[in-house]
Amino acid sequence: MANFYPALAHTDNIGFFDSDGRRRTMSIRGLMPESISHRFLTSLSFDEEIHYAIAPDDGDPESGQKVMVTEPTSIFVDCGAFHYKDERVPRFKMGGFANAITSFEQYSRRHLSRGLECEYLLCSPDHIIPPGCDDETALARREFTLANASVFIDLAKTDDRVTPVGVVHGRTMEERSEMTGILLDMGYDYIAFGGLVPLSRDQGKVLSQLAGPSDPNSPRSSIIRGSPLGLAKSAGAKTHLFGLNSPDWYRWIKRLGVDSFDGSKLSTEGAVNGIIWVKGDKKSGELTDAKGIYRRMMVKKIGKREAIRGDGTTTFQFSEDGILHSSNPGLDYLMTSRCTSPKCPHGPEVHCCDPRVTGSTEHNMGRAIHNSWIFEWMMSEIDGICEEAKSSEDGNLRENWSPIEVEA
Repeated sequence: MANFYPALAHTDNIGFFDSDGRRRTMSIRGLMPESISHRFLTSLSFDEEIHYAIAPDDGDPESGQKVMVTEPTSIFVDCGAFHYKDERVPRFKMGGFANAITSFEQYSRRHLSRGLECEYLLCSPDHIIPPGCDDETALARREFTLANASVFIDLAKTDDRVTPVGVVHGRTMEERSEMTGILLDMGYDYIAFGGLVPLSRDQGKVLSQLAGPSDPNSPRSSIIRGSPLGLAKSAGAKTHLFGLNSPDWYRWIKRLGVDSFDGSKLSTEGAVNGIIWVKGDKKSGELTDAKGIYRRMMVKKIGKREAIRGDGTTTFQFSEDGILHSSNPGLDYLMTSRCTSPKCPHGPEVHCCDPRVTGSTEHNMGRAIHNSWIFEWMMSEIDGICEEAKSSEDGNLRENWSPIEVEA
């Protein structure tokens, strides 16, 4: 399984009433599967404190499911380039100019100083080169990224817990390959590919930039040696994809042998878009992509929901299209903990944090929590199908799920 780093901002938290009836907040990390929660990505653009501060007394004491206090084993921190992508001169969202020295100072003060014995993947400062960028701007941003990478790799050597990550951008495969080669020559053995999210709906274009062009009329059979992925893998470097974290992108991450990836899709799909992921029931031989592994329940389209009030508490009943046929510890917590919002339309009676309704942080972020457990299941399913495809005689499995290696 490739390492997934859920991208967590300061808003990725959930409220609860403690034993004294006071409202407190905690990171949603404490309610995610351990295989996901012990890694996370955060940015210098946000206050990261809440995601370090999970404590044994967090969580609603009336819930039968306790919060998991999982010590992080690997933390990925980026410099916040997304938030200065429209600026000519990179500046941190929280103030100050971004460069190798100022970035490492912030990494040290806000992360390394905590004394945790975990792995820190720290990004060298980059400046995103967006699709359609003019040549002058692209050159200036490329030079900024490479000049800071040269300084940053030496700064990172001062702490054994740090793995410096060189970031690659570009408008074409050739531009990305050139940056990859330069970063490898500098000594980077972890390469991250950024600026791909705007292209993510066009899988062919993304794959072409990462692994080289392929015949559009036949399945991809190899990674071109001179492509960014080909260069990195041939050099023995690890690779990371920024922001590509849908289930079907995980299928490609697995097939291409990418080591890690991150993204905020759990929160954007769940908390923002009101979508709950539900396990599908198709068999591996029927699947051409990962979209068939699950289905998306749109909360606002559930046919019928009814609030049942009584004895000072409220419960919810749903039509068949709103029934969740599987459970997990995150969902068990939500269904036995109390919504804390005095403005929630389902109050003022006490009611649980059911993710199938909206109206408060607990209901909305609850969907991100539930989806993290389904995503863990989906990644395991995809791993299994990809493993099955290695020796399968099924043409569909080999074409859509088998590993793709660097060309000989």
